Amino acid sequence: MRLSALPFLLPLLSLSACVATDRIGPELPANAMADERVAPLSFLSGRWLSVNPNKTVNEEHWMPPRGRFLLGAFRQVRLDGKCSFVELSEITLDDNDEIILRLRHMHRNLVVPEKRKAANVFRLKELTDRRVEFTGTGDAEGVSAVIYELRGPNELVQTIEFDPAKTKNKPFVSVYQRAID
Repeated sequence: MRLSALPFLLPLLSLSACVATDRIGPELPANAMADERVAPLSFLSGRWLSVNPNKTVNEEHWMPPRGRFLLGAFRQVRLDGKCSFVELSEITLDDNDEIILRLRHMHRNLVVPEKRKAANVFRLKELTDRRVEFTGTGDAEGVSAVIYELRGPNELVQTIEFDPAKTKNKPFVSVYQRAID
């Protein structure tokens, strides 16, 4: 490069330095900042994929905490490519300042199963910087634990445990890998 071109490039280089930021999007108001009580759940944020032993695929998306809650969406893809079911999940700081997980299952075409008209509700049992555990209440009392644990930057493990006195369901574990595409 000739030195005579340098004066023309300097303004362009300084302009690109002003434009480059780590944050993209609007400046958020205070109400959209994560409440300090739900902020530790940010480890869930991201898109997670798991291939089951029967080759069905689970995909779970968690949006970052905003205000007093996080929102998650789940889908399971059958072998024929159709939807098995979907689930909408909310982890929220309720009116009593308790952290609650609510989820609603829906079949294909967003049909709510007759036996699951109400959302399942789980209460926080334990929260650390890489692990959260909930216990079922009401209609979900048969679920003794819903556990999410970040085992590495790109591995999220979900464990569902059941109370054998209340249900015949067997515990299961889903190992998710972070999806970036």
